[in-house]
Amino acid sequence: MSRQRLWLTSLALLAALWSVVAVVMHETDDRVAWPGKVQELVENAPWLAGEKLSDEKRRGYLARVITNYQRLDVGQRKSLREDAQESLDKFFESLTDEEKKEYVNRTIQPLFEVIDRGLKVMPVEDRKRLIGRMRGDMKNLRGGNAEGDRLAEQDRKFMEDLMAEDPLLFLRDASVKQKLELAPVLEDMQSRVQGLRR
Repeated sequence: MSRQRLWLTSLALLAALWSVVAVVMHETDDRVAWPGKVQELVENAPWLAGEKLSDEKRRGYLARVITNYQRLDVGQRKSLREDAQESLDKFFESLTDEEKKEYVNRTIQPLFEVIDRGLKVMPVEDRKRLIGRMRGDMKNLRGGNAEGDRLAEQDRKFMEDLMAEDPLLFLRDASVKQKLELAPVLEDMQSRVQGLRR
């Protein structure tokens, strides 16, 4: 009889523990992000299914996507791009010009600031090495692009601008689409800059 009671008590404690875990997970769901959650948000944007939303609701949904994207670390963002690039592109193209600008300003612009601060305090040799690596990453990113010749010229101009007094001048003046295309390179460079500063 005592053995049966022990099992029942253990079972009751496990059930209570899992209930607490379920409640905590439910309560923190809005504060935690992972690539699958962001992918689900961009794929299920109401306007992609033809639903008409007020500007306020649309901005709210976009803010939710951006907030969850910002919570991802560099590895999770890379994973998201690898698994859902088509969905991300479709979502981005569905945005108005104003929404695209908001998306880029809140997801990519902060990368510029971190990189800029890091490059300014970095020794010249480390800075040159990082910028050279960034250029190589850009070439790899754009290598399969049909606009390769034109982009190669842009890369040369980009490097000249990077070596100028303000290394992120080109990026600040780049179009919204160019900034979005360069997000993977910027995220990688941000992690490198932060790694060298430590």
